[in-house]
Amino acid sequence: MKTAQSDTSIQLPINYLRNLLDLVAGRGGDGVQMMQRSGLSPELIDAIEGQISWEQFSGALRESRNEIDEPGLGLYLGSQLTITTHGLLGLAAMSSPTLGDAARLACQYVATRTPLVSLQLEKKGLQVSLTMDELYALGDIRATFLETLTVTLLAVIDFVSGGQARVSQVNFAFQTPEYSSLYEAFFPCPVRFNQEQNQIILPAEDLSISSRLADIQVQRQAAQQCEQQLKQWQERQKLSGQIRLMLGRAKGRFPGFEQVADELSLSPRTLRRRLADEGTSYQELLEIWREEMAHQYLLTTHLSVQQISYLLGYNDPANFGRAFRKRNDGISPLRFRQQGESINTGSDSPSH
Repeated sequence: MKTAQSDTSIQLPINYLRNLLDLVAGRGGDGVQMMQRSGLSPELIDAIEGQISWEQFSGALRESRNEIDEPGLGLYLGSQLTITTHGLLGLAAMSSPTLGDAARLACQYVATRTPLVSLQLEKKGLQVSLTMDELYALGDIRATFLETLTVTLLAVIDFVSGGQARVSQVNFAFQTPEYSSLYEAFFPCPVRFNQEQNQIILPAEDLSISSRLADIQVQRQAAQQCEQQLKQWQERQKLSGQIRLMLGRAKGRFPGFEQVADELSLSPRTLRRRLADEGTSYQELLEIWREEMAHQYLLTTHLSVQQISYLLGYNDPANFGRAFRKRNDGISPLRFRQQGESINTGSDSPSH
């Protein structure tokens, strides 16, 4: 099964590794040993620019967690990432006229910093939600990654708004961690776990807050460069990778084959042929994505099987059950969850 860890095409800016090393060193850990255990060359940190694969970075996160015995590593790492850490996207955000403009830029160009998630800004009544849709199954460091992402997004919101934004709630789609009491030090609002989506929620009117460093010329130039980076990234992606992005954003409302072809500006016949050249098909990509996310939801959330089936685009939970058993040696979704719980119960997990 293809997961984020096994997809070497997923790349992150190397400066995030430097921030991780600084955190490890600041907590009395040995960053060099951590990198060696992760299979990374210490010379990587000397590179001014460059990329690191998600497989490498996730290994570094895992080893760092063990090196300093800190299961809440993601919270601390996210708090160390300033807005300038995020390169051109950070510059474009901080120079935007308003918080809403900055948020929309982040949604548009997040793939230039991490292709693991997509960001969606949606207004519902008097509230607006910034939703972080997971595009890959992140495995055992899912919570660590999402904590890092959410805390750094909160820092960007606070910076751009000059501390005026009133974040009212944060939702996470994973189970309550054993170190949940630590969240009070990092979040200015209530945090809810076991939710259907990862979200930051705030009053819609706060999107009109002016940025204290607004500079439309700088913002336009930085946004243009972000657009170039995004196009370069898209050119490196296989069609199958681009389709994964669409599936990750769909949340139960998956596009049909012809709609996918239309969004990719291809004829259905050409799309079918090019996917065949990559050794796959749209239906296979959809089934693999559903299986990966089914495993993740079953093992890391308390969502019911019915809720999971709807998130994965099944109108009838019975159809989800049949499809799941077919791809998992006859094991039902409920049995799969129970087996995962028994494994976790029998293993030692660090807690603070």
